[in-house]
Amino acid sequence: MGIIFAFEEKQKSKIRAAGRAISLLALLVAISKCLSERISKEKGVSLEKAEEIVVDCIKDGMKTIKS
Repeated sequence: MGIIFAFEEKQKSKIRAAGRAISLLALLVAISKCLSERISKEKGVSLEKAEEIVVDCIKDGMKTIKS
C-alpha cells in the first residue's frame, strides 16, 4: 500500500510519500484519472483531451521542479 500526502505551503507544493514505487505509481494513475474526468466535465472537452491536459501539466511541472 502507498500513501501520498500533498500540501501547499507558501505557494510551493510539498509531497510526502510512503510505500513501494509501484504502489505510489498506482495512486498517481488513479489521481490522474480522477483529474481527467473532472477537467472533462468542467471544461466540456473529451476525456482523451482532458487526459492530454493532465499529462502535459505533469511534464511541464517536472521541468520546473528543482532537485
